[in-house]
Amino acid sequence: MRTFTLVVLVALALFASVSSKNIESRTADKDFLIKQKFILEILQHVYQDDVFITKYDSSYYEYKPWEHVADYHKHETLEHFFELWQHKPMHDDEIFSIMYERHVEYAVGLSRLFYLAKDWETFTHAAMWARLNVNKQLFIYALTVAGLHRDDMQGIVYPAIYEIHPWSFFDVDTIEVAERHRMHDFHQVKKLDNIYNVAIKSNYTNVYGNLHNAHELAYFLEDVGLNAFYYYYNLDYPFWTKGIEGSELNKDRRGEFWIYTHLQLLARYYLERLSHDMGDIEVFDMYESVPHGYYSGLRYYTGVNLPNRDNGYSFYHPENMEHMRMIHLISMRIMNFINEEHKDDVEAVNKLGNLLQGNADSVDRKYYNSISKLYRDIVNDGISYGKYHETLPTTFMHYETSLRDPLFFQIMKDIMHFYWHMAETFPEYTVKDYVFEGVKIDKVQMPDHLTTYFEYYDSDISNGANVEVPVEGSNDPLVNFGRNSQHGGNSFVIKARQYRLNHKPFQFQMDVTSDKAQKAVVKVYLGPQQVGEKYDFIEKNYMNFFELEHFVVDLVPGVNVITRNSDEFSWWVEDRTTYLELYKKVMDATNSDYKFALNQKEAHCGVPQRLMLPVGKKGGMPYQFFFMVYPYHEPAVKQYTGYDPIISCGIGSGARWVDSLPFGFPFNRPVKHGYYFEVDNFHFLPIMIHHKEDTTNVV
Repeated sequence: MRTFTLVVLVALALFASVSSKNIESRTADKDFLIKQKFILEILQHVYQDDVFITKYDSSYYEYKPWEHVADYHKHETLEHFFELWQHKPMHDDEIFSIMYERHVEYAVGLSRLFYLAKDWETFTHAAMWARLNVNKQLFIYALTVAGLHRDDMQGIVYPAIYEIHPWSFFDVDTIEVAERHRMHDFHQVKKLDNIYNVAIKSNYTNVYGNLHNAHELAYFLEDVGLNAFYYYYNLDYPFWTKGIEGSELNKDRRGEFWIYTHLQLLARYYLERLSHDMGDIEVFDMYESVPHGYYSGLRYYTGVNLPNRDNGYSFYHPENMEHMRMIHLISMRIMNFINEEHKDDVEAVNKLGNLLQGNADSVDRKYYNSISKLYRDIVNDGISYGKYHETLPTTFMHYETSLRDPLFFQIMKDIMHFYWHMAETFPEYTVKDYVFEGVKIDKVQMPDHLTTYFEYYDSDISNGANVEVPVEGSNDPLVNFGRNSQHGGNSFVIKARQYRLNHKPFQFQMDVTSDKAQKAVVKVYLGPQQVGEKYDFIEKNYMNFFELEHFVVDLVPGVNVITRNSDEFSWWVEDRTTYLELYKKVMDATNSDYKFALNQKEAHCGVPQRLMLPVGKKGGMPYQFFFMVYPYHEPAVKQYTGYDPIISCGIGSGARWVDSLPFGFPFNRPVKHGYYFEVDNFHFLPIMIHHKEDTTNVV
């Protein structure tokens, strides 16, 4: 990812008038395909332990990791987990949440178990033991964390989390219909390519009407790609660890990045709200009732619905008093930290982000606690559930469901006020901080308007239906290869079909004059339309600009023509390949000369390309682009060094970022004198975004 979420792509420098995007690929070898096949198998129908088609020898089923400690690095660090598990195991009669302190112990221990396995055989044995014995949400979390960080699993493609665990993304109606099709033996379901093929229209939660005005944005807040991004971001940077030796997470400015990620989520949400004539995002006040209720429509696999919230709900009640007192106390401590003298603004912001998140790199985790988690605790109002009488987790207690509730953005806006308080303590940027001597943006050309539309998108939710124990003697090649979404030996696929936002590709051309050959960066933002006096507008809206692109150029003396297509924007990713299609590709690569390509086109660390633009309006909605050309500031570790960017996002490498500028520059500090933006290397361009209802885009 660069800045907001810089997908680690292999970028080409843009020389003068040439601009292109090159995603390098390589072909998976036999050993890689074996690992890829195992991951696909182990994550199928995770709540069923007796439906594996691939035959594993008895050592997998009899395996107990504490009896094989010599097969793990630093096995002494696993002793606590082994002791914990043998006395108080966590099975599926509990609902796992990484936000619960008691559950973190299990997550840390199991993630370490997977990560510290000395070789692939040990890893697969540990994974199978956990798959058969451990709470499945915990299993998915730990297996994913370990897989993202193990060197021997870089490039392994995990199915999208919304296809592994569809209960966290699709409403109960969709899951019920999926299960009914399987129970009724796929009666009257036609086969496509010899596979029972079911497509279920899956609705967003406002299908029966809006609970409140923000509910109009359900298509955005509940988008499977956006929620998957937030899930993977938090697994790339787990709050409970500093990272692994040599790949420490703080090398990536994790605290500053945590702040910027949430600032950009807020800006993007704000831009979407503008298309619906909504104003600023309200700030959460824990002492006042919340006007907007929330209905998730989700149900846990156990059959229990996720808790909902009525309109006008108040979190100010006796059970929350201790949390509220802690927030008040921690807020004062954070403000004291902010008002200390800080020599380096980037390092100060990084420290602030670490203590706001309450991660392992916090300067004093015990003293500063985690204000972001305390807020989640306050709004986690649900019934007492399970043998430990913990609160039934709401959407706030799972990363993959957090963004669905508009209240999340209100809370994050409140937390981000700490950042803006710190930014106020830094000197205001002036013309000398903005100007790029000898460089001028002569003009920028773009289409008269940009176009968005909705189109159907299919997710493979076959995991959402229970399957029968496989029978011997199937003639289905996918079944024989190990895919257990089958009925009577015949493969099936169940798809959840949703409308998702998309846009037509667009391009900008920027003419830049330079007085000499030099390296520079180009940054592109999208923000609200200018209303009123220009300078006053910038001073009031600097926090509402959303970063679209950030790349390096080599300027030549004279005129440079820089072109960039939106499909080339470097930290956006294509739609994920479905579970079924992944299986087909791995099978074909294993059994034929088909080449299974390894690249970052669908990198887990990226934002869905289709969500680049807000929806706009049928008659057009005005926004504006901001373009900047600025001197290149080389990062401490050159980008893409120390890891393979073809197959890895480079987490913990310190080499993920384009340059060493503060994330969000030049909008990362309050703007008090908008006329300072009157420099030759800055350029604003109004744009209209039209929303088009076009049936040709519906499949």
